[in-house]
Amino acid sequence: MVRVIVDSSCDLPDELLEEYKIKSVSQRVYLNDREYLDKVTINAKEVYEAMKKGIIPKTSLPRPMEIYSLFKQCCQKGNDFIYIALSSKFSGTYQMAVSLMQELQGQYGKVRMEVIDSKSGSTAIGLIALQAAKLARAGLGFDMIVRQICELADHVEHIFMVQDLSWLIRGGRISRTEGIIGSLLNIKPILHVRDGAVEILEKVRGRKKALDSIVNIMEERIKDFPDQTIGISYALDPDIAYEMRDMIRQRLGVKNIIINEIGAALASHLGIGGVGVFFFNREPDFYME
Repeated sequence: MVRVIVDSSCDLPDELLEEYKIKSVSQRVYLNDREYLDKVTINAKEVYEAMKKGIIPKTSLPRPMEIYSLFKQCCQKGNDFIYIALSSKFSGTYQMAVSLMQELQGQYGKVRMEVIDSKSGSTAIGLIALQAAKLARAGLGFDMIVRQICELADHVEHIFMVQDLSWLIRGGRISRTEGIIGSLLNIKPILHVRDGAVEILEKVRGRKKALDSIVNIMEERIKDFPDQTIGISYALDPDIAYEMRDMIRQRLGVKNIIINEIGAALASHLGIGGVGVFFFNREPDFYME
């Protein structure tokens, strides 16, 4: 059976990762120059506590040897594998994984292997990986699964809001002047991901209006494929995720919703607070609930 591999930028509940045997490698998080492994030796809550104390986290790619070892284990067992990487516009993980895969291709010519740029992050990767694992379990061939993953990556949506504009300023997403004015006016930026890069969609005043705006955008973009599992990820505040879930159920009637907290590495960039929804804007050829 085809093995599905991700890194810790993929957000899915642990029980789903275990149920579908999705393997994960950890990105690295640095606090005061001390290294931690995302979701292994540090979690998002610990990152937020450091941020509240004024510590600015830094992140780095997974350890190359960890990825190489996992790839090699698959090869030695004769297992075909697919690594679904964080967007290449967010990180160099994709390119590094491609190089590591190429080192093994000459040694293990009978093993099918592929590294795919998810063009996404967080629960968007999670939804793609979950479909890949379900298709593998259903017995679809390697090439078909790869094609489906690439199609899903082209049509996955991230619509999200952040609470604290200071982290967008540090990341260069908005100017310092915009951030100061926005904070004074209680502006909540609504962002999405296009072609693997984060863009600001609109700026809304107030939390409730921001949540309404997210659901409005989602309603428009999900209309061609309303019958699917969607994901909601939150940063520190689970209540906002449940509020978003209730709004989506009331407005759109979506039944299957996965809720989880974002990982420590992504928390380092998005800051404290906020919520995002993740879904596909087009139905693929094969989709399994």
